[in-house]
Amino acid sequence: MIIVDQLRVSDNGNQLLIDVHVNKADAFKNFYLDKIIIKTADNISEIASELFEEDYIYKKVFEGNQTEAHLALNPNDQGFTPTAPNNFSKDLFFVLFVCKRDGELDPCYSCIPCELDSLTTISAVFDDTLLYQKVMGYTKELAKGCVEPSRDFVDFILLWNAFKASIITEHWNSAIRFYNMLFANKKEFNVKRCGCHG
Repeated sequence: MIIVDQLRVSDNGNQLLIDVHVNKADAFKNFYLDKIIIKTADNISEIASELFEEDYIYKKVFEGNQTEAHLALNPNDQGFTPTAPNNFSKDLFFVLFVCKRDGELDPCYSCIPCELDSLTTISAVFDDTLLYQKVMGYTKELAKGCVEPSRDFVDFILLWNAFKASIITEHWNSAIRFYNMLFANKKEFNVKRCGCHG
């Protein structure tokens, strides 16, 4: 129901940029933005979306009938809780976009696919600088010519694809686990070698 035009961390890690709008198809007439909730990965459950209403770090409730939002959020902005991190560079964040209906359902609504009729849309975001730094570090190995990629590089590729698959299928617990295996400081997050490469 919500189309996410942009959801990313700024290059300096100090802002979270959000641009979203309600689907403009006739079937979604009379649906509007209700609220946006942001949580860190340590407060996520994939059991029920309503649990996103608890232990959030940011919440914005929209007044009136807004169909789009354009936000450039800083951690000290109104709506953030005291437990919010001081930047967006080190965490995996989950953003819940909630819609509301004000008016009659359009007759076309009964014909839309089931996956589009949910009032909530959940997206994940992290600072992709972490990814670029890791990948560029590993690609230096490839520049050496006929040298086989290291086991760490192969594991990284497989873990990255597992992370993406978890996000697409909304298996949040798996996504968090793979994110930590990919990017967490090894001293803080002790992961036994998974041997993903076979």
